[in-house]
Amino acid sequence: MVSAIYKTPGLRGILAPLSGPCRYLSHTRTVKITHTIEPGRRETGCITCCHAPDNCPILASFLCCYDYPEYIVNEMNASRYIYVRENGIEWNSPSMQPAKGTCCGQSCTELAVMDNITVLYFDDINFDDVRNDTRCCNTCMTFCCGGRGEQVQIESTFCFSCCIRGRDNRTCIPVCCPDLCCPCIVKSELWVEDAPAAVKIIRDARDDAKRRLGLDD
Repeated sequence: MVSAIYKTPGLRGILAPLSGPCRYLSHTRTVKITHTIEPGRRETGCITCCHAPDNCPILASFLCCYDYPEYIVNEMNASRYIYVRENGIEWNSPSMQPAKGTCCGQSCTELAVMDNITVLYFDDINFDDVRNDTRCCNTCMTFCCGGRGEQVQIESTFCFSCCIRGRDNRTCIPVCCPDLCCPCIVKSELWVEDAPAAVKIIRDARDDAKRRLGLDD
């Protein structure tokens, strides 16, 4: 799995060393985007009643009835995307940070969007299981507490699905271990509008790519 801060699809194929058939595809020709998946949208709970003023975004951090300024919420939603490519998937999970300013290089009154783009190739060792991991009663929970859409989980388990892979090949992590207690867990989370449809699209694209490259198990 590769994280970067660029938006050009296929650029990873120029920068990456040759280490697998799906990566090699990026070096030989332009990689096509076969599907786009509608990303989930950030929604606030019923307690939130208005946006913080543009020049005072800090209110959203201390008062639960305030959301972040409308301009930054719109920019965050506009920056999200999920591309299914011939050789993998690419998505952007942007976050917000203080804009440039005069206070130690940061602004005290403005926010900016920071892109966080991830590319995961279909032949990656951690691209085994693609499943719908949306929380129970998601619609009700989103209304009460807010949410980001439905969740798709990509991970690799072993030992009869009792353990999940970590960042080190000697790491054995029980699947019941919370992410906060074990940050070395390797898995990817996608927030989408329709999780069942997204899971089917990603699985079909992965299986088709492996068949074309002769990587079937």
